[in-house]
Amino acid sequence: MPICNSTVDPKTLCLCNNTQITPQGTNGPLVAKIPVVLAETEIQIDTEAEITFPEPYAEIKRITKDVYLTQCKLIPGTGTSEDGVPTSGKLFIAGYIRKNIQYATTECVSSSIVGGVIKDLTVDVNFQGVTEIIYSRAPIFEYAPNEDEIDFTCTPCNCSCSDVTLGKIPCEQVYRHRVIFNEKPFCELISSRIYEYDTHTNPTVVSQNFPDRVVYNSLTEKMVVYITLKVLQLQQVNID
Repeated sequence: MPICNSTVDPKTLCLCNNTQITPQGTNGPLVAKIPVVLAETEIQIDTEAEITFPEPYAEIKRITKDVYLTQCKLIPGTGTSEDGVPTSGKLFIAGYIRKNIQYATTECVSSSIVGGVIKDLTVDVNFQGVTEIIYSRAPIFEYAPNEDEIDFTCTPCNCSCSDVTLGKIPCEQVYRHRVIFNEKPFCELISSRIYEYDTHTNPTVVSQNFPDRVVYNSLTEKMVVYITLKVLQLQQVNID
């Protein structure tokens, strides 16, 4: 067995004193721009994936899973409304489940021994979907008005075009264009729950002396994923 060359150099740290400071703030009433919770929801996502291993495996020892979101976008103007106030909206989400799979292989087979090693495999299972969320507080969006155009009339006194006619000046135009920037809603991932059903496929017996020792080369998994998240937007709020 090879000898490890690594070393450990531990240290004991002394306790450092500290002085408590009372946070200072502005007394109300005031107007603050703060993240406002538009909705909090738990979304169910059903997914199925087939994972092919780089080599045959005999047994899955351990699987760890983490959920990541790559997209969480609220589409303004979608959903339902009451008296002109939005009550729901469509939320598009996408992401992946990163799985680290530890599995046992079959490296050597003899008449009385079957042996292997423990390896690991990391895969990403992608998912995407759209759901309708119910607002606890409606988002605030202001739409830009249509572009306005000003036309001038052409008279013998002020027409600058080569073709002098009475009416609209065809060679001069004035525009007014207004752009309104809104706060973009964003998401916070709160928690996740995953329920999984795995099926090992393509079994092969490694030795007639060990008929119960079977190896597989792929895994079919069905997952029900519950994702809890908040949808927020920066809004100006009056604080009494």
